[in-house]
Amino acid sequence: MEATAKFDFTATADDEMSFKRGTVLKVLSEDCDQNWYKAEQNGKEGLIPKNYITVKPHGYGSDVQHFKILRDGSGKYFLWVVKFNSLNQLVEYHRTSSVSRSQTILLRDMEEIQLQQSLCVQALFDFEPQEEGELGFRRGDIIQVLDNSHANWWKGMCSGQTGTFPRNYVTPVSHHM
Repeated sequence: MEATAKFDFTATADDEMSFKRGTVLKVLSEDCDQNWYKAEQNGKEGLIPKNYITVKPHGYGSDVQHFKILRDGSGKYFLWVVKFNSLNQLVEYHRTSSVSRSQTILLRDMEEIQLQQSLCVQALFDFEPQEEGELGFRRGDIIQVLDNSHANWWKGMCSGQTGTFPRNYVTPVSHHM
């Protein structure tokens, strides 16, 4: 994951890495110490203090990703290499370590997304987003409603994208597709 330096930092030990405020650093691991990250900058690696940086939020928002959890012959659970005695241990581990090898994806609780009793609506018309943060869709698309507390603009998810859309462009779906 990427982080931005909030302050200048001057290394005081051989395994630390100096950087200037505003520098973008690539965080490689978080398990060295609770106060330090292992990071990379211009091909050099070193330890950096956690309180000197801001970790960039992940661009993939609240997309839902599916991963297959495997079990080995002795009953241990795993996604890749690291193995766990229980599913709870696997989940806790992946709250801070990526479940994906190609991008940083961390597990988190689905606060507002209750898939079982989710409200789904169907688009009556095409909707082209006019502003950033709006959800575009085509007539007939099924949209999962995430927030319908506002009278005219609802928040929803469609085709892996989330955003707001006009309430009057959709109609309730009687069953979940």
